[in-house]
Amino acid sequence: MSNTKARAGQLRSRGGAPILRWGCVFLLMFPFVIGLSIIALTTAMTFSNGPWVFMLATVLASATTIPYGLMLLWLDRNEPEPLYLVVAAFVWGAVFATGYSLVVNTTFGIAAGQVIQDAFIANQLTASVSAPFIEELTKGLAVMLIFFLFRHEFDNVLDGMLYGALVGLGFAWLENILYYVQAGDAGGIPDMLKLTYLRGVLNGVTSHVSYTGLTGMGFGLVRVLRKGFLRWTLVPLFWGMAMFAHFLWNTFVAPIVVVAGGDSEVVQLAVGLPLAVIILQSPFMLILVVTGLVTWVQEARVIRKYLATEPPHILQPDDIKWLVPARRRFLVSLKRFFQRGPAVWFWGLQLDRALVRLAFSKWHHDLDPGIDWPVEEDADIADLRARVLRLRRRM
Repeated sequence: MSNTKARAGQLRSRGGAPILRWGCVFLLMFPFVIGLSIIALTTAMTFSNGPWVFMLATVLASATTIPYGLMLLWLDRNEPEPLYLVVAAFVWGAVFATGYSLVVNTTFGIAAGQVIQDAFIANQLTASVSAPFIEELTKGLAVMLIFFLFRHEFDNVLDGMLYGALVGLGFAWLENILYYVQAGDAGGIPDMLKLTYLRGVLNGVTSHVSYTGLTGMGFGLVRVLRKGFLRWTLVPLFWGMAMFAHFLWNTFVAPIVVVAGGDSEVVQLAVGLPLAVIILQSPFMLILVVTGLVTWVQEARVIRKYLATEPPHILQPDDIKWLVPARRRFLVSLKRFFQRGPAVWFWGLQLDRALVRLAFSKWHHDLDPGIDWPVEEDADIADLRARVLRLRRRM
């Protein structure tokens, strides 16, 4: 601790200008409030038409959203993202992306209907052209803003996929509520449950969650590659892939369901819909799953490599054995809870996260372009080491 204070005048931070970052966030509040107003008006009208249907729709949508959200957070178990960005990503998807997409898609559908004079074709054009583009554009903006404004919390590909998936989850949650209400008004509770099976169960993580996860993957790859102008081509590539995956589902799900299920609604639900998910969405899900597994392995290597050089008062060499893999760290955490009580468990959990954060910070210091000062002069690393020492004393 004394060494840290002695070098205080030499420490250099890579955190950027917080005034500029939060100033941009403040400017974004204006378009966000417009989106919030659109959603507030829409939900108020929906609620007034049938309060009990709206409440049931909210329960059904939340019943799948909550476990999916917990699963997504579990995937990022080495270096969890800050709660304020997790909430911001979800709310952006539910409010900003849904609000603006609702206006644009509705306008596009009305215009297409007037030009074509065929309601079915106009609806299909909206689903195949307008929805994939505008919805993935508005959702992807959240990932882009987090990437540029909160880059210090954007570590790797997994972070990009997580932020994108959370935005998609927020979008799907509110969109599902609106669709479930429409189904309830038309066919009552049975139709609401059928749609919940399709959108919440079968399609819960394979649609909007995975689409925007692909967009986040593009930004994550840019973060990891670090150098070279050509790496920026990955952003439009994966953003476009998200739009293409969305287009495939909206355009071809109905034909596949009809061909596979025939005239039987039971066969359509039990065979046609799962088959459509496998054909249209599983390839993109496979990309995300494989990338996530590779990222887990890479994160474990980073933790081992960059903590191995820490001095003994920060980390004993044997301590790395229980930090990675994450499942072992979880078991050690449970052991702390039952043997030493909830207080030690809590501070031990914070210590684990601080050590992992320290490894990631040293990794970025080592590879990020523009950092030309030694580790001993890095303010972020010094702060994390000081935090580790404070947490060890608490334990």
